[in-house]
Amino acid sequence: MSTVDLHQPAIPITYARQLVELCARWHVAPAELMAETALARLDLSSTEARLSPLEFNLLVARAIRLTGEPALGYHFGLHIKLSAHGFLGYAVMTSATLGEALQLTGKFFTTRSGALRFSHFIEGETAVVQIDSTVDIAPPFAFPYESLLVGFCHAGAYITGESSLEAEIWIDYPEPAYYAACARLLPCPIRYGKPVNQLRFPAALLQRPLLMADATASQMALEQCERELEALSSQPLVSRVRALLSDDLSAMPDLETVAGRCCMSARSLKRKLAEHGVSFSELVADIRRDEARVLLAEGRLSIEQIAGRLGYRDPANFTRAFKGWTGETPRQYRDTVRSGLRPA
Repeated sequence: MSTVDLHQPAIPITYARQLVELCARWHVAPAELMAETALARLDLSSTEARLSPLEFNLLVARAIRLTGEPALGYHFGLHIKLSAHGFLGYAVMTSATLGEALQLTGKFFTTRSGALRFSHFIEGETAVVQIDSTVDIAPPFAFPYESLLVGFCHAGAYITGESSLEAEIWIDYPEPAYYAACARLLPCPIRYGKPVNQLRFPAALLQRPLLMADATASQMALEQCERELEALSSQPLVSRVRALLSDDLSAMPDLETVAGRCCMSARSLKRKLAEHGVSFSELVADIRRDEARVLLAEGRLSIEQIAGRLGYRDPANFTRAFKGWTGETPRQYRDTVRSGLRPA
């Protein structure tokens, strides 16, 4: 799996806003949650900004730590409304049937997540919605799968007018201690220790008409989804620079090299990046910081090895840079983050 996609701005900032709202239930102030994350430098009220999967995962990890709630994925899936998914949510709500809604979700899912893949199929008399990761996410935690699959089940009941769906969720993690305490809150049972991450329900429900079916409204929302997909397909300059920088972090290319690969001069690249509100050096630091956080939390490499992986010949320079980014030494960060991410 590639780590390049982890750095691509693909996740609408609206999901971060939803997480900020949710964490307020645990009396976590927005400023506290957003500190030392990508949101600290983004306009939370923006409708256009996007986070990379890595940035969003780090925000989730911080939210779990600050709330002390390892089951935050369940709460997020139940908290988020279909309208929070933008035009895709409206297209789903106004679809003719549940099956049509799933078709639309599959077509436009990439406009909502850069690191997860959505698929749906039928096994005998069972309809299956499956979520797979397209990148290595470390350290592993169940939030993406719990939140998405609980959210899908909750939304399915809402748009069909059912009090609950006859369904079950499969998760490929061992059952966590928090499940038993939360099971009664969930829209369907979760079976842990399965080989895949799925929502499973009777295939007959695919023909179920939706309460808010509206062909005209659905077509208008669909056209907006098509425009959004087309815009994301043409990779913006900042995303291209991020991808080029991420190709080999141990030998990260300099400004002139990246500019050449973008078919422009170094001066032009600096000017165009400035128009997007970032500098080349900021992108380099962001990518090194984000990758360092992942590698430190994962715990497979020593701090010296991580420094080398990120292009630092002297580990002391890496330590100084990391402390400047986060306020902690690499060793301190590893200890606190790894302990905070372990399921209860």
